[in-house]
Amino acid sequence: MLKTISLLLAATLLACPAIAQSGKPVAADQKQCTDRFKAADLNNDGVLDRTEIGSAKQSLPASLTSKDRVTRSEFMAVCSKNAS
Repeated sequence: MLKTISLLLAATLLACPAIAQSGKPVAADQKQCTDRFKAADLNNDGVLDRTEIGSAKQSLPASLTSKDRVTRSEFMAVCSKNAS
């Protein structure tokens, strides 16, 4: 009986870090992506044009750096996917 309780306790303790980490990184990643887009969108029009993409090339996902125009939703989809 003591072995069973010990095993259950050990399994529970080992599972806790995984449970605790499942929700927080997504919110942090979403905020990071939003901040990165805002920093790159120099004229605040919600779209990155060729000039803004060129200026922020190092902080953009690689798949977007060769485009002429990137919308906020397109950026967020790629950024969030890369962060996961």
